[in-house]
This record gives sequence, C-alpha cells and structure tokens, in this order.
Amino acid sequence: MKARLSQPATNLKSHYDVVVVGSGYGAGVAASRLARCGRKVAVLERGREFLPGDFPENAMQAGAETQVSGPHGRVGSSTALFDVRTGKDIHVMMACGLGGTSLINANVCLAPDGRVFQDTAWPAPVREDRLLAEGFVRARHMLRPEVSRNAQSYEKVRALKLAASAFERPISPIPLHVAFESGPNAAGVHQEACKECGDCCGGCNVGAKTTVASTYIADAASFGAEVFTNVRVLSVSKDERGGWRVSAAPTDADDPRGHKYFVAAEIVVLGAGTLGSTEILLRSKAEGLAVSHWVGSRFTSNGDAIALAYNNDVEVNGIGVGDPPKARVQPVGQAVNALIDMRGTKDVRDGLAMCECALPSAFASVLPAMLAPGAAVFGEHEPRSLADNLEAIERATDSLVKGAYQGAVHNTQTFLAVGHDAGNGVMRLENDRLAIAWTNGPQQAVFQRIEDMIKTAAHATGGTYMRNPVSEKVLGGNLMTVHPLGGCTMGETSATGVVNHKGQVFDAGAGGSAVHEGLYVCDGAVIPCPLGIHPLLTITAVAERAMLLLARDYGWEIREGVASARTAETTPAAAAANVAPSPAFVPVPAQEPEKKSLPWFARWLRRSPQTVEGA
Repeated sequence: MKARLSQPATNLKSHYDVVVVGSGYGAGVAASRLARCGRKVAVLERGREFLPGDFPENAMQAGAETQVSGPHGRVGSSTALFDVRTGKDIHVMMACGLGGTSLINANVCLAPDGRVFQDTAWPAPVREDRLLAEGFVRARHMLRPEVSRNAQSYEKVRALKLAASAFERPISPIPLHVAFESGPNAAGVHQEACKECGDCCGGCNVGAKTTVASTYIADAASFGAEVFTNVRVLSVSKDERGGWRVSAAPTDADDPRGHKYFVAAEIVVLGAGTLGSTEILLRSKAEGLAVSHWVGSRFTSNGDAIALAYNNDVEVNGIGVGDPPKARVQPVGQAVNALIDMRGTKDVRDGLAMCECALPSAFASVLPAMLAPGAAVFGEHEPRSLADNLEAIERATDSLVKGAYQGAVHNTQTFLAVGHDAGNGVMRLENDRLAIAWTNGPQQAVFQRIEDMIKTAAHATGGTYMRNPVSEKVLGGNLMTVHPLGGCTMGETSATGVVNHKGQVFDAGAGGSAVHEGLYVCDGAVIPCPLGIHPLLTITAVAERAMLLLARDYGWEIREGVASARTAETTPAAAAANVAPSPAFVPVPAQEPEKKSLPWFARWLRRSPQTVEGA
C-alpha cells in the first residue's frame, strides 16, 4: 500500500508563497505547476485521503461514506466520500477527498466539439491564442488517457452498440485515465493494472484509477508542496501586507467559527470545485471583498442526465464486481467504455452524447430490491408479447432471489447523457449554506430531448426505461448532475464575469478589467458555458493554460523534468509517499495570438478516436 501524501493540519505554517484550496483537477494543476516554479505551496483539502483499499466495498460501508446536505442541514459525516447536495431545483453529486471528484468519476477524457470554444461566452484571448491547445496537450501528458483494448468484448458495450443501431450511429471508444498496465504513471507513482472490475465510480481499490491525487498532487509533493486534509476554507481577505489571508477551520468542526484559524499567502488559488470555490467567493464578498455581481451566476448542469434501461432482453453485465470479485461473471470493463456521439449537429448547442456506465459493486446488494418496484411504478416499455412478459418477470425474480449478477439487474444498462442546457442557474448563500436556484431547469427542452434519446436506446434492447429516481415528480422532480460548472465564470471585465481569461478574480471596486493581484479561481467554476461533453479534460486544460500565464506574469519558470535529488530528499511529503517525480515534458511552443477565428483549433479539438474495432 502506498504511503500517504497528506499531513495533519496541526503542521500548517502561518505563511506560504501559495495556498491552493482544493485538490481536484484545477487545484492539482495549480499545485503541481507552482511547486515546479519553486514556490512554497500548501494544498488545503476539506476531505480525507483515500488509498487503494480504503474505498467502500458493500452497501453498509457506502452508506457510511455518504453525506447529504441541503438548506436544512446535513446527514452523514462531513468528510464522507460521496457528497450529495440537494436543492429545490437540482441535486449535485460530487466527491469529498484528496483528489476531488477524480476519486469516483468515470475517467472520461474527451474534448468538446471545437465550436464550443467559438462561443463569445469565452473571453477573446481564449478564443484567439493557442495556449489552450497546449493546455490540452499537457493535460493528456499527465493523465495519459487510453482506450481499453478489450472494449469490444464487454457486454455493456455490445448492448450499447445495439442501442446505437436505433439511431443508425456507430459507437466511439472513450479514452480513460486508467492504468491498463502496471507501472509508474506520469508523476512516477506506481499503479497496478486495471482488473476490469467496473468499480471506477465507487473508488478504485485496485489502484489503477489515475486520480489527481496520484498525478498532479503527488507531483506537487515531489517538488516540495505540503498537503493538508480535513481543512475547510471559509473565505479569503486581503491582509495588511498586500497579500492574502485564508480563513479556515477543521472540516468536521461542529461550529467552524469557533475553530477558525488563518494562513497567509502572496497567491491564493481557489480550486475547490464549482460549488466550493463559488461558496468561498460568495462568503468573501459578504465579508467585504469587492467581487463581481456575477459571482454565483451562470450555473450549468452541463446538460447532465442519468437514466436506466432495466431488464433488457440482452445481457449487459453493468454492475461492478470489485476486487476480489463478488461474482463469477465476464469482465465488466471500466466504468464507461463507449459513446453514442450525436454532437455533429448544425447548431453545436443541439448536440448530445450518451455513454453506458457500470454501477459500483458496493451498491449491488440493494439494486434488485430498489429497481424492481421502481420499474413497476415508474418504468416505461414498449408493448410485449405474453412470452416476453413472462421472461421479463422470470429475470426480475432471478435478481430478487439470486442477486444483482443474475436476471433483470444483470441485464440493466445505465446511461449517462450530456448536452447543452441554458446555463442560467444561480448559487447564493442562505444561512451561510450554499443553495442553488434553477427555476424551470428540469423543464428545459434539452432534457426532454435527452429523455427521448435514452428511451429510444432502452427500447432498442427491449428494456424498461427508468428515469433517475430523484427525477420522478413524486420525489421532487429534480435533476441530478455530476458535472456542475459555472459560478465564477470568465469574462472580459467585472461587468461580464467573475474572473478574466487567466483565472484572476476581478476587483469590482476598481471596475473594468482590474483584478485582485494574487487571487485566482482554477476549476470548473470558471467555465462560462456548457461543454456538451464530460468536462474533466477541459477543466484540466484550462487550468494548465492559466498556470502557464501565471508563471509568465510573475517571471517564473515551470521546471520540466524530474525533481532534483536534493528536493526529493528534503521534502517530507515526497519522501513519505515514495513517489518518483514526473518525467520530462516537451511543451508545445506558445505562438502569437491570432486575431481572426481559428478553424485549426476547431479541427484540432474535433479529432475523435476511431470507432471501436469490432464493437
């Protein structure tokens, strides 16, 4: 088992050159690149550190690792892994832990349709220079996404291919940040080879999932960054020296105000995620920091929808088995492997994409009893013959009696779909808790189109269409997103956004393009519009671009190659983690901005992998 990267908060110093808040994709990039600049960096993460073997393996453990919070309080531990935020209009599912949502996501490394970046919601420099392209190159270098060579053999992929035939479409392979062979990753951290157990979204106990903790954060530690967990950042403010004062408290403190402490820094990078960074800036604004009135605005679910095709006529094998395996079935594969790509529409905002997904084995024991009555009450299926009905009933009985790895649940496909919503949600503080208001969000046309698409896919394989249960009207009718974006969006000035194209927070008191020197947001909160595809690769690329610009502005060099022997020997976190620093990286040379539209950029981003061979 790997040693831990993190230290207890009692080891925090009073001052750092840089404080990075959070440890997801954006924060990880910031920590790594600024540590490579030779800065004294502290990473503050509200959650715990999870190593392979720490993730829940059954329903009881999964329940203990779930926290649900909303306007009226919280149920569960404040450091539990699965973090569900409930609202009146939408719910958000994310992770709490070192590495952020990379701990439990589906590892999907796909770029948006290139036309997304021609939207004027993006500041002109993003649309006109070539640094974002370099950001994508650097992100792919670190995450090393690959397509599974075995994708065509997975039953859930074959079922998706059958569903795709209803749209007269092929299926496309999905590059994943997963280790398919045992060995060191780009940060020098050893990873075991993927065992195709399907448990990516429940936390990888094998160690094959290439999380931010095992890449960017480990890389930062090897260059001297200090990593702290169970630290909840409340707000930021300017100190008397012209730097920044970070107000924090233990995450599990009953009353954060009674346990508050402060850390000073010249530069603060907020990378606490769409909800976390927005909440910190909203609270900072309430305490007097001059921030744009746009803070909290332009929330988007990224057009997310989750639904099921229950009890198909074909085998799906879409339930993870864990390691060691809980059942003797064919290899499940990774969480997702293939995509029905319907983004090539005349208007990019009409594009849709849908992939299959394996549910984690930790939930397997509860699925038969949960899905059977849900399908009976809420499910929709096409007319069946008497023989087909009897077969469907027999499969449902098999699952209820024999478990999730047989019968109806074994034949159930989970779909994840993304599109382009209006991006008009609003986040605000209510009684010092973040609340999301998204009036008529679920009624937007994109979600009806996604529902029609998933329903068609479900019927193509003989399944019963089931919405995400929380989206049923009797249970509130809310949407559930795992890809929240916005809240601290980019703009040209403080009149149009919260941060500039570099991620610098605008100084609303000074107006125009003036910024708070040394205060940055670097995560999904800055994305100014829906992406129409899973966002992790774009968030990482945007963060890489921001750090290139930050280093340029301060006259720093982002050191390439490995950390010196002296650095590795004198860095407690790196020595304790026994990580080898990242190998050399050859960057794409920066080029002068072009003033016209950039069809090369659109073409570059729209390059897609070939259709899965034989799938």
